[in-house]
Amino acid sequence: MTTFRRACDEAGLTYGRALPLLAFRLSGAAKRAFSSSLDSKAGHHIYAIRTHGAAIFWLLANYATHAVMASAYHDVIQMRQPDTQSPTAFGLRFETQCDRLDGLFHAQDVKDVFINGLSEIIQSHVRVLDGRFPKRTLAVTISAAQTYWDGKNKLLLSLELPRLQTSKVAYASLAP
Repeated sequence: MTTFRRACDEAGLTYGRALPLLAFRLSGAAKRAFSSSLDSKAGHHIYAIRTHGAAIFWLLANYATHAVMASAYHDVIQMRQPDTQSPTAFGLRFETQCDRLDGLFHAQDVKDVFINGLSEIIQSHVRVLDGRFPKRTLAVTISAAQTYWDGKNKLLLSLELPRLQTSKVAYASLAP
C-alpha cells in the first residue's frame, strides 16, 4: 500500500483517480469486492471508498490477518523517543507509523500513545498539560513537547557553559 501510494504521488494522480487503479493490482475475490465497494450502495450500507485512507482501512479490515494487525499495532504502542531525537522528529516518525494503520486508532488513543513514548524528562510536563487541556490535537501536543524539549536543552546548555574561573592574584611588594 505504501508503494502504491508513493507511485500515485509521484505520478501526480489524485487519490480519486488512483483508487480504481488499485483494483487492478488486486486479484480474485479481493479485486471484485474492492471494485464493487468503490462508490456502491448495498441495502442500508454505503460502501463509498473515496480516499486512500478508507481504501487502506477497508483492505486491512477485510484481508489482513489478526497476527499482522496485532504486530503493526504493537509496533506503534512500543515506539519510544530516543534521547537524541527531538519530539518533532519523533512525532513525524510516530505519525508515519500510524498512517500505515490509517483509521485503526482513535485520535485520543494516538495522542496518549505518543505521550507515553516521549522521553521521560519531558513526558511528565506534557502529560500535565494534556490533563489540563484534553481536547488538544496531536499536532499541538507535539508542538508543546518540542517547546519543553527546547527549554530542557537550553537549560542543560547553560549549566554546561564553562564558569568563569576566579584566579588569585599575588601581589608582590617591590623593594626600592
